Amino acid sequence: MVRLAREAEQREASRLAALPLPSGWRLAMLALLWLVQALLQVPLLIAPPSTSSPAPLINAFVWRWLLTFLPYLLACLLVYMSPPLTGRARSLELALLLGGALVLRLMLLPLSPVLSPDAWRYLWDARVTLLGYSPYVYAPGDPHFIQLRDFVFANSRYRNVPTLYPPGAQLFFLLSYLLAPSNLTVLKGIFVGCDWLTCAALAWLLQRRGKDAGRCVLYAWCPLPIVEFAIQGHVDAPAVLFTVLTLLAADQASRRGRAVTGFLLGMATLVRLYPALLLLAIARRRDWLLLIVWLVTLVAGYLPYLILGHGELQSPFESYAGSYTPNAGLPQQLSHWLGLHTPLGAALLHWLEEILMGMIMGGTALMVVWLRWRQRLSREAASLLLISALFVVSAHIFPWYTTVLVPLAATLLNFPEQKKDGSGPQLIGPAALWAWYFACATPLAYFFMYARDWTLYYALVYWPPLLGLAQATLASLCRPRAGTRS
Repeated sequence: MVRLAREAEQREASRLAALPLPSGWRLAMLALLWLVQALLQVPLLIAPPSTSSPAPLINAFVWRWLLTFLPYLLACLLVYMSPPLTGRARSLELALLLGGALVLRLMLLPLSPVLSPDAWRYLWDARVTLLGYSPYVYAPGDPHFIQLRDFVFANSRYRNVPTLYPPGAQLFFLLSYLLAPSNLTVLKGIFVGCDWLTCAALAWLLQRRGKDAGRCVLYAWCPLPIVEFAIQGHVDAPAVLFTVLTLLAADQASRRGRAVTGFLLGMATLVRLYPALLLLAIARRRDWLLLIVWLVTLVAGYLPYLILGHGELQSPFESYAGSYTPNAGLPQQLSHWLGLHTPLGAALLHWLEEILMGMIMGGTALMVVWLRWRQRLSREAASLLLISALFVVSAHIFPWYTTVLVPLAATLLNFPEQKKDGSGPQLIGPAALWAWYFACATPLAYFFMYARDWTLYYALVYWPPLLGLAQATLASLCRPRAGTRS
């Protein structure tokens, strides 16, 4: 009898939990949380530090930034833990989420970069290109440009090396410079526009997957892209947009659809190189048209710079990717630790590092291809695993790099219910949750930029999601087969 009574209580609790909350209540709570988040952003506008400010001022700015995550997290829980809205209430909610996302970004747009000077280099690259020089050949400090040195040059970093930003990124730099030369606000405005379009595209993607479009709040109100794109002006904004658009277009099986998908993936790869991994997530058998269009897009992007550089195409990317930094990934950290505590030589440590990187990336790629071939992994889940594996082996893991994980996580997080909807939320869901955690926690890195010991940072930010992702990945290989959409 006690067992029956307990089961009855559990059924009643489940029934009450499933009752839809009044739509007006959910909308009112979202509006309140947005207002709190907007008010918490106001201190960021008051006497913000500059990139040359001392560490205490930078730390104070980051603390204020982290406070904006509190109402954001509550809004995410509200949306994910309650049933989706329908009808007019759903339209009002999307208007609130997308409109609020735009306002949150526009509020911070006038601020100059606080934590990174990268956006100034974007303007310099555009200036050099329009003068007929290739930024992949000529560094800002080249004697050719002595007469051009002004505040853009003064604020730029790495003046003695050519650019490492691919041609797709250069296209956005040029567009900004043509609209308003040397105007950082216009450049950031373009990135904010791309970022807002990502919010809308994510809502569309969620709806196409049969999920609550309101879950776009996970990215739309996330303080990470808001600050990194609206204030810092990082070029990852269009890369994230093209990545989400690629996943949207990948649903189309027609020749035109495959060509569009290949073009969008090519543009994403031309802005940032990592979207090339999505080929393993979206390509179908004998998908030659997608592959050809992707390659043609890449060639078309690099060809003008080959002409400008008279056949030369130099870039410090290889040395940049191979250098060790305190925020490096697992292979670099292990190699660095072995170098400090063992008598192993530098050459052997380098080979061990390369082997470990190959095992992680190669193993993840093989696993994704196998699971995709057996129709046990969705495109979004495959993309999340591949990009996460890349961050595991990356020599640099800056906060703005991880913004791409947030929209992918939004399509895969599925609590409190655990539906077998092809994305495998029983197992991929934890991986998505850890990826979201990692992205939201990476701003803690700014506290350690002036420190030698990053142990606490890795304990809080890096190791928990790495272990959680490894557990979820191993579990994905062991779970029984379930059907999924291609």
